[in-house]
Amino acid sequence: MSGAGDTQAAGLSRRNRKFGWSLFLIGILYGMVLGTFAFNGPLHAPARFADYASLPRRLIRFAHIACMALGLVNVLYGHELERIRLSARMLRIGSNSMILAGVLMPIFLTLAAFQLPWKYGLPIPATAALIAVAILVRGLNQKEGA
Repeated sequence: MSGAGDTQAAGLSRRNRKFGWSLFLIGILYGMVLGTFAFNGPLHAPARFADYASLPRRLIRFAHIACMALGLVNVLYGHELERIRLSARMLRIGSNSMILAGVLMPIFLTLAAFQLPWKYGLPIPATAALIAVAILVRGLNQKEGA
């Protein structure tokens, strides 16, 4: 890639990194809220989250972890985007897919903690992440000059 392709890759790279750090920040804030009722205080957990092993509480913890993990993955993804040799279209699809995974995974997990049928939406962000990583792996496996 060169010229306009490099510029687009740089823009997508920055976008994934900024999104990733922002999601990481949300994950920290999410964890701070969860911490207010972890291990008996300082606040009492709402009834649905009182049992540490309950499914709603596990889903909320998983949403927090998804923010942290997918934030970090988006930062790493952004760093790799400028190093792979793929069409601008493929780079854009990969970038958008990784951001979509980062947006939807914590949302679906949080919604499922309150209304379990939302769990059926979880394949959407998982598929988005799969697409993004498959595109990245393809790019990493491209031969130089290809």
